[in-house]
Amino acid sequence: MPVLYVTVPGATVRQSGESLLVTAEEYPSDGGGTGRRKILMEVESHRLELVCIVGRAHITSAAMRHCLERGISTAWLTRGGEFLGRTVGAMPRSADIRLRQYAAASEAETRLARAADAVRAKLLNAHAVLRDIQSNSPGNEVLGRALAELKRMAEAVHSCREIASLLGVEGSGARCYFEALGGAFRAEIPFHGRKHRPASDPANALLSFGYVILASKLAGLLEGRGLDPCIGFLHDLRSGRASLALDLLEELRHPIVDRFVLRSCNLRIIRPEHFEPPDEDGGVRLTQEGLRIFFAQWEEHLGKPLREQGNAERPTPRDILGRQVERFAASLRNGSPYQPFLYGG
Repeated sequence: MPVLYVTVPGATVRQSGESLLVTAEEYPSDGGGTGRRKILMEVESHRLELVCIVGRAHITSAAMRHCLERGISTAWLTRGGEFLGRTVGAMPRSADIRLRQYAAASEAETRLARAADAVRAKLLNAHAVLRDIQSNSPGNEVLGRALAELKRMAEAVHSCREIASLLGVEGSGARCYFEALGGAFRAEIPFHGRKHRPASDPANALLSFGYVILASKLAGLLEGRGLDPCIGFLHDLRSGRASLALDLLEELRHPIVDRFVLRSCNLRIIRPEHFEPPDEDGGVRLTQEGLRIFFAQWEEHLGKPLREQGNAERPTPRDILGRQVERFAASLRNGSPYQPFLYGG
């Protein structure tokens, strides 16, 4: 259990020796008397990398200090999946890797090349995910057209001469991919195209939630490696945005998050009753039971082998995240091209 997800409203994370306890107040059913503290879960600290507080749960200052001393990050998310922030321990003292990162991001040609690599990897992985889907629907003309278009766009990426052009190709590729993905949803939860801010239907709520969690994990790994998660190459600087984490997220969205959401919906692991009615802004979010199921399935998903081009060993998504951060750091140190994760094979 590398991540402890705390989703019960009012629950509190507390320290107990070398463990963390998740507790909640339990009151008599008649509403009278005082409550008693009930232990919901106990986890040994050495097993954790991250504590994720979802919604109106809490962590004590003693537990927070305990986490910081042991290199365990803490992240806060809203019930709707909005990332609020995180705490991490002191960054590595060596600043040379960050200096190399800043220099690379400030050099226009280098920035463009790295941004192009991110977009190309995203398009190729979108192509690979749709190709898997096509193997079960060989006569699907929508999939066939999308595959041809994504391949064409991936080949054209390195002809772009500015970031704005790359973002245009990336946006066109995303629209093409999501239009074709809709036909793969075959249970009670449909998908009619990408919508976010707010996510107005269950499928989009799941996709957005997964992207936020994966980006937060990448940001923590980048900080732990001594990199600045806010200085990206494809994504511009923006207050509060982990642009470098979003750069690395691009190649991982479709093979990790989208496949997880598609499987969870089609196998009816997550169903319409696991979502609350739309809020005043039209946004949809998981119920308490839906959150429990989501996180249990998500952690299992991160431990399953994933096919990778040119790699017979099939690393897990959890391994891939750490490895890609190391690859990125190594590329900055020695000036070599970054090797993205390419799904399939």
